[in-house]
Amino acid sequence: MMKSDAPLSASLRWLLPLTGMLQGGVIYLLNRTTALFSTPAEHGWLLFLLVGSLVTTSTLIFAARSLRQPLLWLGIALLLGMAAVHCSWLVYAVTGLDTWDQRDALWRYVVALAAMLFLSLPWLQSRLLEGRWGDFPSLFRHYWHNGLALLLALLATGLGWLVLWLCASLFSLIGIDFFKTLFFDNGAFAYVITGCIVAMTVTLCRSNARLMVAVQHLLTLVATGLLPVVGAIMVLFMLAIPGVGLNAISQQVSGAGLLNTLCLLFLLLMALVWHPERDALPYTRLMRRMLLGTLLLAPVCALIAAWAVWLRVAQYGWTPDRLYAALVTCVSLLWSCGYVASLARQRRSAVDFSRTGKGVLFVAPLLLLLLHTPLLSPWRISVNSQMTRFNADKAMLDSATINELAQWRRWGREALRTLLADPVIKGNLVLRQEISDALAGRDSVGAPVDPDAYRQIPLAAPQPQPEQAVWQTLAKDYAWRIKACLPVDNLSNCMLLAKDLNGDAQPEWIMFDFSARSAFVLSKQNGKWVSAGNFYDLPATLDAKKLRETAQSERLSTQPPPWRDLTIDGQRLPFAPDRY
Repeated sequence: MMKSDAPLSASLRWLLPLTGMLQGGVIYLLNRTTALFSTPAEHGWLLFLLVGSLVTTSTLIFAARSLRQPLLWLGIALLLGMAAVHCSWLVYAVTGLDTWDQRDALWRYVVALAAMLFLSLPWLQSRLLEGRWGDFPSLFRHYWHNGLALLLALLATGLGWLVLWLCASLFSLIGIDFFKTLFFDNGAFAYVITGCIVAMTVTLCRSNARLMVAVQHLLTLVATGLLPVVGAIMVLFMLAIPGVGLNAISQQVSGAGLLNTLCLLFLLLMALVWHPERDALPYTRLMRRMLLGTLLLAPVCALIAAWAVWLRVAQYGWTPDRLYAALVTCVSLLWSCGYVASLARQRRSAVDFSRTGKGVLFVAPLLLLLLHTPLLSPWRISVNSQMTRFNADKAMLDSATINELAQWRRWGREALRTLLADPVIKGNLVLRQEISDALAGRDSVGAPVDPDAYRQIPLAAPQPQPEQAVWQTLAKDYAWRIKACLPVDNLSNCMLLAKDLNGDAQPEWIMFDFSARSAFVLSKQNGKWVSAGNFYDLPATLDAKKLRETAQSERLSTQPPPWRDLTIDGQRLPFAPDRY
């Protein structure tokens, strides 16, 4: 029996599921007793407790074979040090952001942390079992088994909750709601049982290494069948490019992403088929030569993806998504060029990709780790790039970029404050208002507004001012919709118009928002003013001046709908036209 097949001790098989239950309890308590999941910047040490517990639990469940291994605890200590750096950086980055953006930043980091652990733990597992670092067959096997264990844990969790739902539903059918209350109305149970199922499934997978090897071999056969198909797609695509030119790729938003997906999928299938523990060479001699020849096209595919990314960066500057795309492209280039170099050094029939595989498995988690440190912060790099563009030409600043800057951590907000103080921006009412709204965040519409402040919004025609109840309704219930309408320096982006839209001889008030290119309607129903509907996509040529001229010249009118409703015995049947 191989050393890696050594079964787990009975005590450890009991301890690991308990560790998963404890992890679920920690997440439940943090979610229930604090606002950590909404405002992590205000709970720094609790954030480290969450991340540190995830790191420790994951390492124990996937790597521990004995709690008396000093190297195991040294590895956990190093991972906890990494988590401490990341938590400090995350708290610094999200300080000052609103609740929604802080919550989004936390969950993004948790997903990234899971990816880092998946890419890093096999190195520790290999060292613990084989006694040396970087043994590629061992690394390959652990990546396979960890991935399969996670897939089976996901399946087991779904099946487990299906059984619990069935139990609760059956007993509720006869009037016993105990199980429904226990399973679905009790948050603690949900977190604890989910953690237990995941940990137990991974433990069972680790205790049955031979079964995992059998599943690995089965999936390797699937990869063996898919590789020629993906290789044919790559060849056909590369043959088609000279006919249409690279400009066809540059005009697509997702060009680099699709090219990287094609390249990485082909390389991944190559790695699975030419695995280091194979007993015989795959395919026939002719098919092997064709596939290894197709491998020469992989660096070309990665280079075209790099060109597509650089083209967008040159046009519009860096953004976090473009930086991620650039790093993925770097991995594609490293992987593909390494495979081609291995192919050039060795005989085609016995080519070994182990050295390149180890390099990729080392670089990928390293890049992911650096993304959450000051060395390679995507938000700092992106903000500096965009500010360079805006300093050269303020006309490049638009609503979409302002909203993006507001979400790019503290660097984006600092950039917005700098722009707000810029003399050119001060003279642009629309941009000033949009920047102020972006800085205000999404938690609220800001401080309460006096209803009389809206009285400065101009009327489109000489009409009586709206009654006080209209202003009160706007300030109380719809301030979030018209916060851009508040006048700045006696100028407003909005205009009010009174017009009877429903034929009840009582005018509705239409609020035109020229910055949002839309309008919404307030109608008096049962003595109260409520929102009755919207007008979207105002004509591009419509502005305050044209609306005033149209309203005062009586060229503004209403038009009844072309289809009428039915009334049967006094009951109205509304007609809903098909939309094409």
